[in-house]
Amino acid sequence: MMATSASTRPCARARPQTTPKARRSGSRLTTKAMLVRPYTVRKGDTIFKISQKRDVKIEDILSVNHGLKKDVIEEGQTILLPSSKLSERDREILDGVKGKGKYRAYPVRKGETIEDIMSKRGIKVAEVEALNEGVDLASLKAYQVIKLPKNKYTEREKEMLVGCARVPSAFFSGKSGLGFGKIAMVVLIAGVAGVAAWKSRED
Repeated sequence: MMATSASTRPCARARPQTTPKARRSGSRLTTKAMLVRPYTVRKGDTIFKISQKRDVKIEDILSVNHGLKKDVIEEGQTILLPSSKLSERDREILDGVKGKGKYRAYPVRKGETIEDIMSKRGIKVAEVEALNEGVDLASLKAYQVIKLPKNKYTEREKEMLVGCARVPSAFFSGKSGLGFGKIAMVVLIAGVAGVAAWKSRED
């Protein structure tokens, strides 16, 4: 997969390339061989913030996004990131997928309401109430862990799981027909991805 295309398959390997020599220093920006995944820029994102949250060098982000300027990104824009570099939130989502059964564990973010959580993921009130009997969903607190349907995710969560953990797209569909064996494999892959991301902090 060429690193210049953010619309190609996730987790492809960026091919080593070089750009023309800089006018003054004569140095070259080399594209490192690494697995990459697409990332959709969110409101308030900057290359610096993205790099800090995932402990990845700005130079590595720019090297797999030819033509990208570190001070110019827009909300909704898709860029490439090293697939092994995850934010704390990404790790939390991966940890939640590891659970067995028809639900996943979801840690509530500061300021989130149950309406926010459901609307972003297309979850019905009846679904979340059935999974959280006895829980006061109207008064959620930051970091409180609740249960959500296993196959309901935001677009950003899907992007991360497909790109980093190589979860099959069918996993996100209620009509996927995934058997126990395949679901177990998804859980295993998510666990391996989490370990790889944890170890990559020292890279």
